[in-house]
Parts: sequence; structure tokens; C-alpha cells
Amino acid sequence: MGPKGTFTDLAAKKLFKNPETIYYDSVEDVFKFVDEGRGLGVAAVENSLEGSIRETLESLMNYEKIKICGEVTLDINMCLIKKKGTTEIKHILSHPHALAQCRGYLRREYPKAEQHAVESTATAMQRVTIMKDAAAIGSKETAEIYGLDVAGENIQDDFSQTRFISISKKECWGKKTSIIFAVKDEPGALYPLLKIFSDSNINLTKIESRPSRKKLGEYVFYVDFENGSLDKAGVEKMLLRIRERTTYFKSLGSY
Repeated sequence: MGPKGTFTDLAAKKLFKNPETIYYDSVEDVFKFVDEGRGLGVAAVENSLEGSIRETLESLMNYEKIKICGEVTLDINMCLIKKKGTTEIKHILSHPHALAQCRGYLRREYPKAEQHAVESTATAMQRVTIMKDAAAIGSKETAEIYGLDVAGENIQDDFSQTRFISISKKECWGKKTSIIFAVKDEPGALYPLLKIFSDSNINLTKIESRPSRKKLGEYVFYVDFENGSLDKAGVEKMLLRIRERTTYFKSLGSY
């Protein structure tokens, strides 16, 4: 997700060596690009302060042929960025997640400033370059790209990390696997599935329920787990057992 200088852009440079980068305005546009077979994609999936990125999780479910093929976690240093010579800040712009991660700082330091949610941290800096009483929240690397000053570093409310995934239409194999599934709406429906992981001595690194967006009270589960001692055939056999006990199932791939 662009423009140039977003945290996703920084993650892409960590995941790939000298990538030819194409920027899009939304996470779904990135998924469409990959679904059309035009290349690989990178998207933020989870932040340690604000939780999962809804657009990414929904796209992982909606684009049936897309798989996760890699991941990287970045330490997030949120900075207050302004144009040279700016002395009064009446407006603060950034991505909604960035504003939320700095909620306490903004309340304490700029209680009267109007907050504006925009498409990305880089978009916020682009707009600040033509505003006289505004600041943006984002990375200092992006500030350098747009010729802006860093007025404060590490302004997030706590230590923050964001996990990014690379996506592809091709299958790959690695030490970690992600799946999505739904179960019948009945008591104890989830227990047999969790027991499969336990019996296989598999460590779940994440389990999260999200509304299916089809019916009130209906949920899907996003699960990440470490493959442990299982080889590829062992993981596939375990996933088949899980699939047989679910009303919806999608493997997001091993990576």
C-alpha cells in the first residue's frame, strides 16, 4: 500500500531484495493485483497495540487463490512530522491505526488539534507538505523522503510492532501455517478442533474470531500455528481432519 514511504513499503524492502515496487491506495487493491497474477503483494496483518488489520483478514478470506508466502515483523517508531518552520499545529494527519497507537500522546500534547484519518502515513506527509499548520504521524524514513522535519520520536503509547505478510498465488512451504475456518453454532463445537492441535503437539501462535459478515452471531476463526515436528504430509493430513469438522475452511498456506 502506497504511496512511497509507508510502513508497508519499508516491510517490502525487508522481505525482498531490490524489489520493483508498485503502489496502490488500498489493501484490497494489492490483493487484486496478486489475484490477477501480476506479482507478489505485501500487507500489514497485525499490530501489537491495535490488533489485527480488518481489511487484510477479510481479503485473505475473500480471495480464494491467494496464499501467504512470507512474513516480517517491524518495530514501529511513530514520529511527529512537520514542515520546516511550522510553529503552530492545528491539524494532525495519519492512518487510523497510527492515530490510535498515539492516542495518549495526542491527548496530552495536542488536545485541541483536529485529527484527520487518511489512507496511509505517507499520504499524510504528502498533504502536510502543502499545509501551514499541520503535522503528520509516521516514520522518520518517510519524513526524509518528503523533506520534512521530525518533531518527536517514539510517540506511540507503548512499544509497538507490526507484522506484515507477503502474498502470492503460488503455494510455498515453511515452518508456520495459517488457516481460516468456521464451525457449527453449537456448544463445544470448537473443542474437537483444538484437541486435534493438542494431540499433534502443535503450538498455536494465534487464534482470533471475527464476524463472518453474513449473519449476526456467526463467526470465523483465524489460526496461526507452528508446524513443529510435522513434515508437509503430516500438516496436510492434520488439515484434512480439521476440514472434515468445519462448515467453512481455507488454508492460507505454509511459509
